[in-house]
Amino acid sequence: TKRNNTTTDTMSSSHQHHHNNNPSHSNVHFESYYRHQLFSNDEKAFQSLLQTLSKPLPLTFRITKNLHTECTINALKRIIESEQQRLHVRTISFLNDPRTFQIDNIAVNNDNGGGNENDLKTKHPNVHQFLVRANEGGDLSRQELVSMIPVKLLDVKPSHLVLDSCASPGSKTSQILEVMLSKNASGAVVANDASLQRANLLTHRCYRLEAAAKNLVVVNHDAQTLPLELENTFDRILCDVPCSGDGTLRKSTDLWKKWSNSSGVELHSIQVNVATRALRLLKYDDGGGRLVYSTCSLNPLENEAVVVELLQRSRGAIKLVDCSKMLPDLKRLPGLTKWSVQDLKNGRWYDTYDSYLKDNNNNRAGQKSKIRKSMFANTNNHKHNLDRCFRIHPDLNDTGGFFVAVFEKMKPLPTEMIDIDAKKEQKLSRTTNANTKKWASAKIAPVFCVKTDTEFKAVIKRIKAKYGFDARKKEENGGVEIITRNNTDVVPKRLYCLSKGAKLILDKCSRNQQEQQKLRILACGLCCFERQAVNKGLKSQSDDTDCEFRFTQTGCELFQDSISKQVVRVSPKELESMLARQQQKLLTTSKNAPLCIDDKTKKKVLSECQRGCVILAVRAKSSGSGNKRKLVEEEVAAVSPVTIACWFPPSKKSRSDGINDIDDDVTLTLMCSKSEGEVRLERLRELGKLKLVN
Repeated sequence: TKRNNTTTDTMSSSHQHHHNNNPSHSNVHFESYYRHQLFSNDEKAFQSLLQTLSKPLPLTFRITKNLHTECTINALKRIIESEQQRLHVRTISFLNDPRTFQIDNIAVNNDNGGGNENDLKTKHPNVHQFLVRANEGGDLSRQELVSMIPVKLLDVKPSHLVLDSCASPGSKTSQILEVMLSKNASGAVVANDASLQRANLLTHRCYRLEAAAKNLVVVNHDAQTLPLELENTFDRILCDVPCSGDGTLRKSTDLWKKWSNSSGVELHSIQVNVATRALRLLKYDDGGGRLVYSTCSLNPLENEAVVVELLQRSRGAIKLVDCSKMLPDLKRLPGLTKWSVQDLKNGRWYDTYDSYLKDNNNNRAGQKSKIRKSMFANTNNHKHNLDRCFRIHPDLNDTGGFFVAVFEKMKPLPTEMIDIDAKKEQKLSRTTNANTKKWASAKIAPVFCVKTDTEFKAVIKRIKAKYGFDARKKEENGGVEIITRNNTDVVPKRLYCLSKGAKLILDKCSRNQQEQQKLRILACGLCCFERQAVNKGLKSQSDDTDCEFRFTQTGCELFQDSISKQVVRVSPKELESMLARQQQKLLTTSKNAPLCIDDKTKKKVLSECQRGCVILAVRAKSSGSGNKRKLVEEEVAAVSPVTIACWFPPSKKSRSDGINDIDDDVTLTLMCSKSEGEVRLERLRELGKLKLVN
């Protein structure tokens, strides 16, 4: 309270406060601070900023770039047309991405009245349902426009090892993971968050991208003390650091009441520490690595001051990258070269650290000040190319506020910079130990690579015998490794597939002699196989006649181009019927469509499949009908626009040779969850409307 009162005294009486219809969207201390800090010579520009900040932020989202992109965009367009121009939906030109959309008359958070998300649910239910369903299915991601910019500038390739050092809530991590949906993606994305709870939410969000989960490793560390076993490892690092967040005032309107000039001072050192540790983990060889530093803050203490401190500490090991030619339609301001620091006690402004020290030598309380020398602008700022930084103020592009700086690491960091980082880690050791205890009490299962001994070789061999491929030799996807989270001597309950890059990360942080895992892994890889024996009791380890593992839904989709056995091709209508029954919905196609599999499919299952897991794939597109039907596309393995894992239970009849009787009953149970089935049902129906299946 005292700090707020003294700060008010520093306001010039010649300026009138900004007025808007909602007084909760203003803060006199905020206005005083930024009028002095950013707009001391341009009141008109400052009023433009305040007016934009008082307006609600339009709802924006991004369609995932995957195999179903065309279907998702087509469904969106059809729903928008049905709204008869009641919704103003458009793509965003400055991002140069036709998959990014904005609904102008629906706001993320609008307490001024008018269109908001509740209106979307009540007045535009079809649009709301589409957004929810596509988001849950991984075909769409809700994300603020400026939040998409750092990943655009990161320039990730499918072979890269990428670290998102402060990843929650996960929108940027998901954006990076989309690159890993490429067939040849051998890279990895390590998503870190200091909070175990937030890391769990992050995991849930990222796993919606399904196939890309094989490239994902979610870890729980303080970003200031990420394991140094990963030093000089990552090709790309996103350092979207914790910040005061005043660039998000349009979305997070509660921040108006909470805003304080102390936030930038309190966070500055943490931001420098997080970025310093990230720079240690960044590669300098093989052409050098790229790190993107970003905040959703307008404060130069959290932005340019951090950039300058990193550049000065690095002594030429890193440089700012000129990104002026990237996103040319994006309106931006160059980074500042001059700024001031406000005393938290008396509200006075200082341009230099020396002048601040001079006034604060006789500190009555005798307490150490939170203000650091690195927070101040210096006379050499013009040499640091700070104009290469991006300042994105909300009124420039009708967005939130953001700051971005792109670094390139060209050689190892100097010893002095590493020593500072080591001393900081020592200071944080008490917190680190407390977090380690908290992690231990959470009892998260450790990660183990499947052993190469005889027992686990037999597991892989049985999978190959039943499904016709070696799960470890998926070269089309850059190769995969098999891991489990169970280190007992029995056959594991689940097998996870991991990209080569993700396995490399695990190997670098393998368990040490004290049996303490260096990397606190919450989730990694894609669960592709689960143990479910067809017959009671497990086969002996030496028995190769039966496989006790079935595919998960995401597993059969990942390996659909490799599976050569246990695959049955069905018509789109037949598969739609099965998925619709699961959803307890009426068919939208012919009234004569079968409710279950037809006789032709039944014969295929009985003659071509063993009991257990069966993969249903939509038959390839064809011409003609009946006996004259001819395929116009080649059918490869289980490749299909929609592929579903099913369970073909043991026969009630007992036969010693295990062969199916042609008069056996065939009941297939869908093994996807109801939510997974709903997503795939909608995809299948959309494919029919696009005439991509018949």
